[in-house]
Amino acid sequence: MDLLKILKKIMLSIPLCDRCLGRQFSSLIPSYNNETKGRILKDFIFMIEKMEIERGRRKSLKVFKALAESGHLLSINFLKKNNPKLNMASKPCYICSGEINNIIEKAVNKIVEASSEVEFNTFYIGLTLPVYLEEKDEEVKSFFKLWFGEALKNELNREIKTRIKKALEKKPKMRRPDVLFIYDAINDKVSVQINSIFLRSSYRKLVGGIAQTKWRGMDSDSVTPSIEKMLEETLLPVFGGKKIKFHGAGREDVDVKMLGSGRPFIVEIIEPKVRNVDLSNLHLEFNKRFGNMVEVSPFSRASYLDVPRLKMEAERKKKTYRVVFETGRKVSEDELKNLSDRLAMCLIRQRTPLRVLKRRGDRVRKKMVYSALFKHIGDNRYEAIITCSGGLYVKELLHGDEGRTVPSVAGLLDTKVKIVEMEVMGIEGG
Repeated sequence: MDLLKILKKIMLSIPLCDRCLGRQFSSLIPSYNNETKGRILKDFIFMIEKMEIERGRRKSLKVFKALAESGHLLSINFLKKNNPKLNMASKPCYICSGEINNIIEKAVNKIVEASSEVEFNTFYIGLTLPVYLEEKDEEVKSFFKLWFGEALKNELNREIKTRIKKALEKKPKMRRPDVLFIYDAINDKVSVQINSIFLRSSYRKLVGGIAQTKWRGMDSDSVTPSIEKMLEETLLPVFGGKKIKFHGAGREDVDVKMLGSGRPFIVEIIEPKVRNVDLSNLHLEFNKRFGNMVEVSPFSRASYLDVPRLKMEAERKKKTYRVVFETGRKVSEDELKNLSDRLAMCLIRQRTPLRVLKRRGDRVRKKMVYSALFKHIGDNRYEAIITCSGGLYVKELLHGDEGRTVPSVAGLLDTKVKIVEMEVMGIEGG
């Protein structure tokens, strides 16, 4: 590659500002920014041409004129001294027409202004440029066969990011920053994308009649309160968020209590304008307001990566339930003992329950019952303590769901079963 030949060909063909010239050769001089690279390359051409003139090998000033027209100060001064009558006029850069530095300044000012409305520790920059700027940059690379430069958008993103880092004393982070600022150079405006905050906790539901999440598509909060709504009322004012999303490690039915050490969950706060919150007393505020119905453990920071892990762990962890149920006939102690033996370490095949069939796919799930203890507590009423795998529909294990769960307590006893009361006593590792 004859670098000097390529440089002269470019400068004699089109005027380029220092930044746009340097960008075409960015990988060849990695220690400098593109504006400095462009100035160095123009100085290099100038020195070679000046040597040729002084040695009497060349009389033409056309390269100096091309450099001067692109704004090269040494060439301008040289021509004024050696040929003051030469008609010179500055020409706009073929690629950017002098717009790039203006775009950078505007972007930095707009982003700094927008940053005052949101609290963050890490950020990143996005950029929308006029199409013609990127097309011209690629056209120059293609025409002169320049394969060692970088894209215009990459350079501007880097320059803006560097200046924002210095101005705000914040840390740039490419993957999942707290905030992404996207500057639209076409309309001179900034949009702000705020990434969610994730908090981990566990809840204990002390009474029945409370849903885990709000019922979508209907205003049911006055009829059926939800843990999600309680969290929303507690957390949104603190974090200035738009809304929350509840991620639970499984769920229990509305009428079922959740006791023991509680059910783990992650709450996602969407578009929070406040991030640096002291979490130490947040659970106390929640429990003060809703503790007669639901209690939560202290909150801790979590990541978006923890959400799928929470879901997977929920399927693997054992759950222990206490169920009070009634039967259509009296069941003897021997039958109860035989029932315990038959269900211990038993593989259960469950078709999707009829009560959730409208919102769940109809398929057979295989789940385990690890232990099942039964005792008579009065008349035809019995208590069961069942430890099973996550995802087992325990109500259906008891009443059989019209034969869709096999085996079931109702099927093994050959009698109807009615659930009276049910609670989750504990979750493995909870």
